Amino acid sequence: MIGNSHSDGAKSNRGAADHLLIMSYKLAVTANFMFLIVCSLLLACTVAYAQQSSGITDACNTSTDSPLERARLLRMPQAIDTQNAEFENDSFWNEHGSLIQEAWKEWEIEHATTLSNLNDDVKEQGWMETSLAKAIDVAFTNPSEETEAAVKSFWTNNKGTNKFLPKGVYATQLLSPRGVSYLRNLFDLASTSGIPTRRPNGMNRYGVILDSNVHGAVPVQPLVEAVEEIIDRIVRPVGRMLFQDRIGCEDDLDYYAFTISYDGTSASSTQSKDMELKEHRDASVVTLNINLNLPEEEYGGSDVFFRGYPAADGWSSSDFFAENSRDEDGGGTVSFSPGTAIIHLGAHRHGSLPITTAHSDSNSEGKQTSGGKRFNLVIWMFGKNGDVRIAPYSEEEQLTIKERWHGAIKGRMNII
Repeated sequence: MIGNSHSDGAKSNRGAADHLLIMSYKLAVTANFMFLIVCSLLLACTVAYAQQSSGITDACNTSTDSPLERARLLRMPQAIDTQNAEFENDSFWNEHGSLIQEAWKEWEIEHATTLSNLNDDVKEQGWMETSLAKAIDVAFTNPSEETEAAVKSFWTNNKGTNKFLPKGVYATQLLSPRGVSYLRNLFDLASTSGIPTRRPNGMNRYGVILDSNVHGAVPVQPLVEAVEEIIDRIVRPVGRMLFQDRIGCEDDLDYYAFTISYDGTSASSTQSKDMELKEHRDASVVTLNINLNLPEEEYGGSDVFFRGYPAADGWSSSDFFAENSRDEDGGGTVSFSPGTAIIHLGAHRHGSLPITTAHSDSNSEGKQTSGGKRFNLVIWMFGKNGDVRIAPYSEEEQLTIKERWHGAIKGRMNII
């Protein structure tokens, strides 16, 4: 009996030991499983953070083959700086630039009918002011002192009532109401695409670049074609005509076109919108600036101010005496209305005064109305490799009338 009792006790102890061993094994397996789950969660969080930091959500991992849908999943980086920000977020645009260009091609195909209808409408009605368009056509057909003088008469250097524009700044009513509406319809349609767009330049944060070659630009063909038609028919010949001693046949081969937007509404924080533009020079030999506001889109302020006309070395006296009045040394201000355009040398220092947050007049209830927005298209012209000539030409070096007009229809020159 004693022997049997000892044997049973030993078996019981071994059973308890086996049970503890099994329990320990189960706990170890459970701990390892939980550890793997935690590691997986940490890995997922790390990947998500890396994707967010690089500006993507599921653009690379999505199952869709549509470049447009993949581009819409990109997280566009915010434009923040207002000076020397040409290369802000450059890595994002370089990484995703090809995808974005393919997305725009797909978007154009989807909107082909709408784009075609808009184009047919403006061709029938015309985008340029009729009288100016006729004078331009005559000058191209028969360039002479008389025909060129007829074109120049539309580019006034005074505002009427003895109020003159700044020296070296010329203005005209360039676009017809139909032309303004056409361009705005194209821009507004493109703005609903959901495709990320790059900031227009190193100072303006809001607007788009119009180009088929720049990563992050809007390469919509009707817009690019409209810009190049404006360049061929207006910017090159008129720039050469008005600034004969500053622009030669190699100085306006290429262009950089973009839109800018100034916001005077009180709906958003002043830190999240552009309200003014600091004094600067353009990276161009000549600049055309066109207002694209619709007639009902009013705003206050936002005049463009100019310093003195740049001398032969590209400097003006007001560069050294910034406290001088802008009206001294040929400076002054220019205001826009829908469809008006101004043209000036890129070396001519200028900026934009603040757009007001409220109009000075009141509505019928005596309340101040909200300020508006200003929307402009800007075209910079320059030479090969971005060269900007400042030195003037002697009278013997200047282009002839025929060279100014017959050499202007180029489109974008193949200079790469």
